[in-house]
Amino acid sequence: MKNVLFATTALIATAGIASADLSVGGNAHMGVIYNAGDATTDATTDVIHSVRITFGASVETDAGVAFGASARITESGNGNNGQLEHNQVNMTSGGFTLRVGATHGAMRNTARVTTYLGFNRGGVVGNDNSIVGVQNDGGDNVLVMYKTGDLTVAASTDVGGLEQEVGVGYTMNGFNLGLGVNTADGWMFKAGYSGGNYAANLGLNSDNDAVLTFSYDISDATSLAFGAEFSTDGGTTTTDYIGAQVSHDLGGASLVGTIGQNNDVTVAGLGVSFSF
Repeated sequence: MKNVLFATTALIATAGIASADLSVGGNAHMGVIYNAGDATTDATTDVIHSVRITFGASVETDAGVAFGASARITESGNGNNGQLEHNQVNMTSGGFTLRVGATHGAMRNTARVTTYLGFNRGGVVGNDNSIVGVQNDGGDNVLVMYKTGDLTVAASTDVGGLEQEVGVGYTMNGFNLGLGVNTADGWMFKAGYSGGNYAANLGLNSDNDAVLTFSYDISDATSLAFGAEFSTDGGTTTTDYIGAQVSHDLGGASLVGTIGQNNDVTVAGLGVSFSF
């Protein structure tokens, strides 16, 4: 698979670039997070803020082949240590896509279930069925993906050729299914449904984790979300993360309130987030 994936990079040698587009955007948040602590840790209340700026560029050749690139800077608190990260270069032609860099990999692109609860992109409660060692958005990977109708197939490898992944996803009448496997005998599975003003998803994996998510739009401006992650070890099931939140659109920004538990520690958050 490694040789096939790297051979596809030859498709990048396409001449006749007609135009280019540049973009700058991002998101930011500020708010308060409460952690109740436990028998060995005191309760804390922290005021936090973060800014993420995303840079993008795209061109299209005379033949209709699209090329793009992106990178981002994230600054949290007053660290002043942000640097360009999450860089990716991609090519798209018809239903075919080639990505190099921070690609998420084939498994996460086809079989990931996650809910990020909190005004700070899941920093209050986060649930994810990604397995240990999965190719991720911070890695350096090569991803090939093809979409035709409701079917998506994908294959990826890290640039060192140490581990490969394949995945397939399918949607039909609001239902979605996904399965991904890798050469280390790992797997991820998702099943979900989205219809009207609600959505529900189940994610499983080879690490014996199960992720449940549910969302419901009360109105055009207000929505509810729930997420939980469970793990099984030696026949014993534990709740790793569980949480619920209410989000209200202020018209350009969102006010988000969240409460839950991280490994039996009660947490809560209230803050504002917005994109630009």
